[in-house]
Amino acid sequence: MAEDDPPPPKKVKFHSLPATEGLIFDIVKYLLEGNGASSSREIVEYISFGLGKSRRHTAPEIVGVLRNRKMFCPTTGYQKHSGNRWRLDLSELARYLKAKNYEDRADALGLDTLIQRLKRRNISATITSINELIESDEGLEDDELIHQVYDSLLYLWG
Repeated sequence: MAEDDPPPPKKVKFHSLPATEGLIFDIVKYLLEGNGASSSREIVEYISFGLGKSRRHTAPEIVGVLRNRKMFCPTTGYQKHSGNRWRLDLSELARYLKAKNYEDRADALGLDTLIQRLKRRNISATITSINELIESDEGLEDDELIHQVYDSLLYLWG
């Protein structure tokens, strides 16, 4: 190594998170890797069995975090065997990361890339749904098509 070479960048080390904060990051990452929304049951199954972590959270703990954090919003679509459907509010997530000073940790996890990918996917799905309505022969006169497009937008954004 020559004297002119800059030293290699230091890897940022983080202290471990409290259990609740770690659970929040696990849920956020799961929702971002999916479509930004999921049912209570799917989230509990993923956290409890899909991660392979030694710390197992109980279903009431997980649902409690979903209910008590503003970034997780209940949406339409309650089903008896799946529970509530939860959507990730990205603006509230950004506020949370800034308030807790977790922006560096979010960068290390690659959340920015996942957030941009989710935004692009949601906007693309919205444009596709609206184009279906515009390109239809009957357009706004077809009540079934309007109902279908409305439901798809409600499912995506609601």
